Amino acid sequence: MKNLNYISIFLCVIQITFVCAQTKNEINKITYPYIFKAESNPIFTHIRTADPDCHVWKDGKLWVYTSQDHDSDPETKAKVGHGYSKMDGYHVFSTENMVDWTDYGEILHSKDVPWGCDDGGWMWAPGATYKNGIYYLYFPSMNKEMVWKIGVATSKNPQGPFVAEPTYMEGTSGIDPMCFIDDDGQAYLYFGDALVAKLSDDMLTLAEEPRKIDYGHDNFREGPYMHKREDVYYYSWTDWKDKVDQGYYAMGNSPYGPFKYKGAVNAKAPGAQDHHSIIEFKNQWYYFYHVGDYTNKLGEEGRGYRRNVCVDYLYYNNDGTMKKVIQTENGVQELIK
Repeated sequence: MKNLNYISIFLCVIQITFVCAQTKNEINKITYPYIFKAESNPIFTHIRTADPDCHVWKDGKLWVYTSQDHDSDPETKAKVGHGYSKMDGYHVFSTENMVDWTDYGEILHSKDVPWGCDDGGWMWAPGATYKNGIYYLYFPSMNKEMVWKIGVATSKNPQGPFVAEPTYMEGTSGIDPMCFIDDDGQAYLYFGDALVAKLSDDMLTLAEEPRKIDYGHDNFREGPYMHKREDVYYYSWTDWKDKVDQGYYAMGNSPYGPFKYKGAVNAKAPGAQDHHSIIEFKNQWYYFYHVGDYTNKLGEEGRGYRRNVCVDYLYYNNDGTMKKVIQTENGVQELIK
């Protein structure tokens, strides 16, 4: 009887291994553009995506630019203290109705960045914008001295591919660049440790020394984001140290601030650190973020440092403050024409 039990266990292990290998092969066989439906959260499940940056471009579609998680090897993870060193290969997705999506594949990789570190990886949260017929992708990476800098890549198409500039942007540091263009056409780059600076007309250089933002509190950790609604500027960020809430915001009358602190807009995302993007699309506001507890549909062993993008509705109170996001498994409904 014991032998039969051992044989049964052995056969189960073989079957699970086969299913996982089959799933991995299916992932490797994906051809782009890849068209799929997203009818629940997470919305992107065929690859690991994080750090959503959302825009509505002139074609009327909603576009989402993301980073992509890959596990670090144990030696690297032990050295740097986490598994994000191998993040690489930005993707972009588009939709017209929030359910039918297209993944256009990889739009920029560390191998395409001349100034990046020799071992590659370190391609963390990107931020995109559009101006004067050109799409710009701002991204953080380690330079050859292993210091965080902000780079920029350009394309004539929202789906890329993007071509990186030969060197990083002078005067930049840190991670998580986000570009905001005001109603007068002036572009601002938010990045690093709660910093902001105007961009020059070429969109490739800073027009001034970065300024520290006064957001009325002391819990900024990462992920700066700026959006504007009814002449009010909303500066938001992530506090990944908080065990309860992690998405926070403040309101002001200028892209520089000062801003009045308003508190939390999103609770701690399961298994991850919020890192949100806020967008109005077809008269509805949405809150994009990522989670880290999505289980093993990708046929991978383990889950650590692998995230997936989600979206839920965002609502405002009559005084302009934001209601706290309700995170759901169902996600958002299809927009009917």
